[in-house]
Amino acid sequence: MLSEPTLRFMSGDRAGESVPLTGPTFTIGRRPGNSLQINDASISGRHAELTIDDLGVSLRDLSSTNGTKVDGVPAMDERLGSTALIRFGSVEVRFEDGSGPAGAAVSGALEGSAADMGQIASDRLDRSNKGSKLLPLLVLLMGAGAAATWYFLPSEDQGTGGGRKTTAVVDVPGNLLEGSYSFEAAGEDWAPPGETPAVFSRTTGARHSGRWGMRAELEDGSGVHQSQLLKVTEGDLVLRSNLRVSGAGKVRMGLHLNSRSYETDPTSNAPAPMTIWGDWCAALDWFDAKLSAQVPPTYDRARVLLEARATGSGTADVDNVSLVADGRGQPLLPMDTFALIGGGEPVSHVTLVNVQEVLLSGLMVESDQPRALSVESHPKGCRVSITDGQSGRVSLRVAPELASTGLRILADSGSRRHPTAFEESLVNSVLIGTGLKMVALDFSAALNVEGVPSSRGGWRLSLDLPANGSVVLQVGFREELAAALELASRARQAGRAGSLGEAIQLWQELLDAHPFDVQVTTEAQAAIASLVHGARMELGLLEKDVERARFFRLSEGYREALDAADRLAARYQGTDSASQAKQLVASIGEELDILIGELEQYEIQRLEAIREALLARDSQLLAQAISRMLQVKRGGGR
Repeated sequence: MLSEPTLRFMSGDRAGESVPLTGPTFTIGRRPGNSLQINDASISGRHAELTIDDLGVSLRDLSSTNGTKVDGVPAMDERLGSTALIRFGSVEVRFEDGSGPAGAAVSGALEGSAADMGQIASDRLDRSNKGSKLLPLLVLLMGAGAAATWYFLPSEDQGTGGGRKTTAVVDVPGNLLEGSYSFEAAGEDWAPPGETPAVFSRTTGARHSGRWGMRAELEDGSGVHQSQLLKVTEGDLVLRSNLRVSGAGKVRMGLHLNSRSYETDPTSNAPAPMTIWGDWCAALDWFDAKLSAQVPPTYDRARVLLEARATGSGTADVDNVSLVADGRGQPLLPMDTFALIGGGEPVSHVTLVNVQEVLLSGLMVESDQPRALSVESHPKGCRVSITDGQSGRVSLRVAPELASTGLRILADSGSRRHPTAFEESLVNSVLIGTGLKMVALDFSAALNVEGVPSSRGGWRLSLDLPANGSVVLQVGFREELAAALELASRARQAGRAGSLGEAIQLWQELLDAHPFDVQVTTEAQAAIASLVHGARMELGLLEKDVERARFFRLSEGYREALDAADRLAARYQGTDSASQAKQLVASIGEELDILIGELEQYEIQRLEAIREALLARDSQLLAQAISRMLQVKRGGGR
């Protein structure tokens, strides 16, 4: 039977321990809250992430300090093979996708179902032809067995004579799955993703109608089956199926949405794929499951997913899967040119679009079980919260075009633009895009936010939403733009008036609190850089003037530099440049006092020498005049 992918520790105290990979995403890190916590100094708080999807398992390094290696090669974002030796920092683990002996797929062995009694593999027939003289008798017995099996198995034309009556398969008008939906015809319309071993097999024991259904027999494992790629159009889709489980099994269905351009054109701005899952079914008898989703613009491909799991021994049966387009549908919440589109029933995924372009997609709570989201109108857009009022990790994808210039983080400490991966705490808001394609994520309380850019140009954001917290998707910025323009006007006026410190502070306030207009923001950044550069140039010239005055012992030079430093501090008041100018004023004053003191002492000595010379020549009157001058200087006058 198919086992779920695992990580097995190869070194350290946990050597030999195996950890199953569960859920669509599986994080590894030193910090509590990761799917796998590794308490090792070489491991970052959130070190790496494994993504389990219908194609297999992908690994992405989350900008860790000590890096991640796969089979000895540094790895950032790559698809894992069936086995791989992974090193997170200095910790080695072995990845196994479950396709080995412990995870071999359910085969079509003879004892698997009564319908298989009439089938013998060709290699077994070859061996029989070589070594058995009872082949004719064996063939006769097998033929009789097949006839008996046909007789006792349900058939649409059997009625009640000799066997159990079957329920006829009912066609579903408009079913995009067409003939494959009830599994009556054998074929390749359904298969496991990639090279994943099959868990589901076609058998009569899993039928709800007709003669065939799909069954997964599990022993502490899981597996996914998917339909062929289907063409879909913008609008509502309704997915239905009949589900049943036994023992420790459970089963759910999902819808994977994608676009042709995303797969074929690496330069396109198509949004990332997303998967919408329904609830797990653990019903012991047949249950009619339903999942609704609205296809956003640019998404034009879909697959139906079936996933079965068991913690112990169990089976999961699926039959009569239908996917029907149900008109264009109405958005959850229209907002002028913007609209919020929902998926799931109740809604567990939301997508934000502007006209016919996806801006944010797959906003959901990371959880094995879909968690409902509440959406309500807000004066500046819409508010999204988790319906059950519990905390949760929310993730979403940002379209490439919207995030082409990076993301700007707004916090109490100011704003910062992040062109690369980041992990920030106490974030109040995340600003994405510019102009008419600008969106802000405003949080009801300061949150921890992580952002990871993808190779396709988009971003994946994750944030820890507290209990009863909410996220406002802001798409209206009239007040913020007006405040930014007013600050810009005041900053320009201050600059023209020579109040350069006030101008710098106003421009900085605009960047920290109102960075909503790209032209004004660019002007603010340029103005601050120019003003700060000018202040540094003035300070540099002042320091040279002081050096000259110090070298030539020019008190007048010190006084001129002192006046210039006072004027600079006044012009750049409230800035670092003003603080530096004031420090220079204090330094110049101290040096000037010392110089004046030294000059005064030298002058006293010179006058004393002159007086002694005059007395020696008996020039009493001149000597007395010099004595009066000495008396004045010794009294402290300047």
